[in-house]
Amino acid sequence: MVLWLLLMVVLLASSAFGVLLLLGPFVKSLGGSEATYGALCASAALPTAIALAMLLRFPRAVEPQLLLAGACLIYAGAAVLAATTQARGAVLVVAAVVLGTAWAVTYTAAPMIASDLVSDRDRATVIGYATGTIQAGFGIGPVLGNALRDANLSYQQVFLVGAGLALAAGLLVVPLSLQLRRLPPVPAQSEVAPGAPDDAAPGSAAGRSVLRSPSLVPLTMVLLSACVFTTMNSFQTTFAESRHLDFDVFYVTYTIAVISVRLGLARMLSDSASDRVVAVTTVGMTAAAVAFVFVGSNVVLYCLASLLLGCTYGLGLPAFQARAVNLAGPAERVRMLPMAGLLFEVAILACPLVAGAVVHAYAYRGLFVLLIAITSAVLVLGQIRPRREPAALAMSPGAAATVGGER
Repeated sequence: MVLWLLLMVVLLASSAFGVLLLLGPFVKSLGGSEATYGALCASAALPTAIALAMLLRFPRAVEPQLLLAGACLIYAGAAVLAATTQARGAVLVVAAVVLGTAWAVTYTAAPMIASDLVSDRDRATVIGYATGTIQAGFGIGPVLGNALRDANLSYQQVFLVGAGLALAAGLLVVPLSLQLRRLPPVPAQSEVAPGAPDDAAPGSAAGRSVLRSPSLVPLTMVLLSACVFTTMNSFQTTFAESRHLDFDVFYVTYTIAVISVRLGLARMLSDSASDRVVAVTTVGMTAAAVAFVFVGSNVVLYCLASLLLGCTYGLGLPAFQARAVNLAGPAERVRMLPMAGLLFEVAILACPLVAGAVVHAYAYRGLFVLLIAITSAVLVLGQIRPRREPAALAMSPGAAATVGGER
């Protein structure tokens, strides 16, 4: 029941985010370009970094479900603000900053809730449920927004629909919180090891500790994957338009693929964060980036490239996130998902600035050359086999069960 409520919250919230992806064509309708939209997205990068750095510094100062509720409500307010704009200007920038920052907190808080419910062995799967549902919303939102536009609704009216979805998500956190409080106590998986100080690795020391941790490799993969995701997601509407394609094909195909692997295939794998899964998904992400270069105006190739990206990215990202937690030492575990969220969300907001400039200068072929370079770096990192810290292994209920035998 708790998991289903969480998934419903993130579906509504991410659908609201998907609807607001129509800010891209909205900006172009106001006389802007991809570079303008990229700069608008990037305006939220610094506030997002500050917000998530505070969450990293004080990871449990506020319960994750309360963070989730507050972020959804703030997102709804920012969507309403976006709906009041009729031209490019300060109001639109403020709306973009608040939208980006609120979504970053939403995206980070949901996996934190999911991660607390399970052991190490199941973490990648359950995080995959949460982030897979988020991806479903990312696919539903633009398709819904496009349908509303086809029904002759203005961009402003479409943004109000997004605000309503975010508001509903925030309100649904109330029964979720009640259900979470009724759960029996779970053995702490993110606490410091016995004998370690309660305030182990505070502030900047926490960041230095993470940089020395084996988790640095999967965290870097999360960062680079975010660059791929945000570029493909944010510029898909204008890319499809440039190729005389329907961007619904991408969002629907990609979403079905992500949901299928995260909610279906991941359940059939004994460990969906294994070395083999990570290696295969990184190869697939690179192949998908190459495939988009040859799409042209061919709908079938467009669909196949979208399918490959959805399957490989969909299975890979939760694996990278779970490995970051599982490889962490006892003092870093509680901060690992906020750290992953910080890297992911800052990249999501900052990367469009670079991507938009590349499109403006070198068109979309240049953009996919950049994406191939990024996915190739992920592929190389995916072949690294970092060793888990002994303290992390000893403290983990899931790992202990694995050492003692099959679960």
